[in-house]
Amino acid sequence: MKLNRRKILKGAAAVFAPAIIGRAAVSTARAAFEGEQLIVVSWSGNHELSFRSAVIEPFNAKYGTKAETVGGWDQMVSQIVAAPADNPPFDITIADEYTTSAGLAEKIFLKTDRSKIPGFSAVHPWFDETRGEARDYGVPFGGGSLWMLTARSTGMRPDSWKNFWAESVRGKTTMDAAAFYWDLCIPAILSDAKPGIDEVFGTPEELEPLFLELEKLKMAKWYKDGAELANLMLQDEAQVAMMYSADAHGFIKEHGAEFEAAIPKEGTASYTNWFMKVRGTRHAELADLFMAYLMEQETQQRFLDVATDFMSRSDLKAPPHWPNYPASNEDMARMFSLFSLKGWEIFGAHWDALDARMKTTIARTTEG
Repeated sequence: MKLNRRKILKGAAAVFAPAIIGRAAVSTARAAFEGEQLIVVSWSGNHELSFRSAVIEPFNAKYGTKAETVGGWDQMVSQIVAAPADNPPFDITIADEYTTSAGLAEKIFLKTDRSKIPGFSAVHPWFDETRGEARDYGVPFGGGSLWMLTARSTGMRPDSWKNFWAESVRGKTTMDAAAFYWDLCIPAILSDAKPGIDEVFGTPEELEPLFLELEKLKMAKWYKDGAELANLMLQDEAQVAMMYSADAHGFIKEHGAEFEAAIPKEGTASYTNWFMKVRGTRHAELADLFMAYLMEQETQQRFLDVATDFMSRSDLKAPPHWPNYPASNEDMARMFSLFSLKGWEIFGAHWDALDARMKTTIARTTEG
């Protein structure tokens, strides 16, 4: 049988760890876990890069561990299911509402003992309130959202989603061709028929007005990934874009003289980033230590300082690149409309029909 690094156990960690999580000195934890491996999935791309530098590397420096992060999108659940129950491909995975729903259905996540994690006392209540019964699994690190990106040459600021429909940028707009459900959230936010993005959670017939609103646009091109979005904007093929918060900070850091990004005044659609402990992990105690570390103020502040994701703790300082960062639970509820677990249940039931309908919208908005 081929030797797998996941089969190499660190016996000392299993002996000492239960007594130290969230309580003992760092030196005691370092002695228990030094040299032990841990695999944590973060979102591929800029999120993974930020997570590695701001979270993983300081964790290893603090505890002498060999934790690493690998990138993923929506394949994590299928990878865990396909692996032996006692030998999962990773120990902890990031999970938005879609991944959480799919993983809980397959019973691949483990419940969290919050008594071992002091950081929960500082978390915005919004995270638990929007989570439902799934709150028993994992820890809420933060979340991501949709941002608006505009070229300064247009004289237009990213202060309203309505700017997508401005005649001055007709033929110069772009949205995501792949994750089309986020595109539908933009006309849903602007609609006053239902609160937040609730218009998205209906039958294909009920979503038809949202598709028709998108079809009023003339797109430069629908992008398929962040690299293509950047190229469209930098080459002036597009001047107004919907982009993800995971990409916003890095893009503006590099190109802020030419572009501006923000969450518009109407608020935005969002997802949360919970980190879930995978069933069968052979590094369960180290996983507990890492999840507690994710909830520490220092850890979350360090990540926030290099990101435009929002964090779960309420005691963080707004970074210079995000002056209107949501400081209170009221700010969270006002700014972010969550694509919830219940929302995914409804949306997923109509996936094939909505996907086919979106392909028609993409064709209509880019023809001619």
